Amino acid sequence: MKKMNWFLVVIMLFGACFAACTDDDDNGGSWDGESVTVDCDPYDAWSYFSFKEGKTVKTLKVKSMEGAVTGVYYGDLSSSTLIKNTDSLLMVINEGVGDTVVISFPACEIGGMSGTETTGASFSLKAIAKKEGNVWNISSEKSVVTMEKEDETTTDYYMSINGTIGTTKDADFSLALYMNVKAMEDGGMQMNMGGTFAGESTGKTYGVDGDETSFDWDIAFHRYDIKTNGGAAVMLQTTDLESVTSASVTGESFTSDVDGEVMVDMSGMMSGFVGYQPTKVNEVLAKWVTATPTGSMPPYSYEINGKVFVVKTAGGEYAKLRFTDMSDATGKNEAATFDYEFPLK
Repeated sequence: MKKMNWFLVVIMLFGACFAACTDDDDNGGSWDGESVTVDCDPYDAWSYFSFKEGKTVKTLKVKSMEGAVTGVYYGDLSSSTLIKNTDSLLMVINEGVGDTVVISFPACEIGGMSGTETTGASFSLKAIAKKEGNVWNISSEKSVVTMEKEDETTTDYYMSINGTIGTTKDADFSLALYMNVKAMEDGGMQMNMGGTFAGESTGKTYGVDGDETSFDWDIAFHRYDIKTNGGAAVMLQTTDLESVTSASVTGESFTSDVDGEVMVDMSGMMSGFVGYQPTKVNEVLAKWVTATPTGSMPPYSYEINGKVFVVKTAGGEYAKLRFTDMSDATGKNEAATFDYEFPLK
C-alpha cells in the first residue's frame, strides 16, 4: 500500500482533531438491543472486542522494535561542495511500495556558486532497500530530483544514493550521495556535489506488545481501522438494524482481512517520518467512517456510515452491527459506539 508524505499526514491529523462528528443513533430506527462503546486509543494501541462477552477483552499497546530501514537518521556528510550543514544532517526514510523506500533530506543548507547560501532546502529521492544478512543494501539509479528552497525557487539535480544501513540499533550506515545540477551535467560538466553520508542506524519497525492469539476476540479497533480474528465482513445496503436476520446474508459475499498497515508512531512527524505497523485490516469494516474533503480547514469532515455491517467470525457465527458514534463521552474522537446482535438470529 502506498504511504502518504508527511504533509498529508499532518493534514490528516488536523482533520481528525477538528472533525465534525455525526451522531447517527437514530439512523435506521430505534434499537432496544445491545449497544457498546469501544475505546480506540489513537494510533498507539489496539482494543480487542468479543461479541460473546460484549466487551473489550484486552488492549495491547504498539511498541517499536529495531531492525527496519525506516526511521529518522542523523549523520555527517563529507561534502564541501554543495550541502553545507554537514554536522548532524537529518535524513528520513519512509516506506514506499514493495522494496521501494523514499529517502528525504528535509532541512539542508545549500551553498551557491556565487558564495551565497540557502537554508531550508529539501529534496527526496527513491531507492531500493533489500535486507541481506545484517545490513540493508540501498541502491538507486541516477535520476532527476527537484530541490525545493525556502525562497520558493527550485533546481533540478541528477541524484543517486547507494550504500548500506545496519539492521541493529547504533550499527553504522554509509551512503554515497551523488548530486549534480542537471543543467550543468546536460552541458557536459560532470561534478559530484554530494559526498558520503555516515552515522548510526536508527531504523524501526512496529508490532503489538503481546500475543493476539493468546485470548479470544472477534474484532479489534485502532482509531478508524478494524480487523477481525480470522473472520470476514460484509456491508449491507440498509440502515435498519432491526430488519436484518440470518436470512439477510444468504448469498452475500464476505470480505476477509488483507495485509496492510496502520499509522502508529507520530513522534517524528514534524521531521517527515511516520511509523507504520504492518497488520491485517478489514477493508469493508474500515468503511464505518466516511471522510469527505472540505477544501478548507479542517480539510476533512467525518461522519458515521449508518449502514448495517455483518461480521462472520472464525467460528462461523454471525454478528450484525451498526455504528452510531465515533467519539467518547468527552467528545474526543477516540471511541467507536455501535449497536449489535450476536449471534444473529
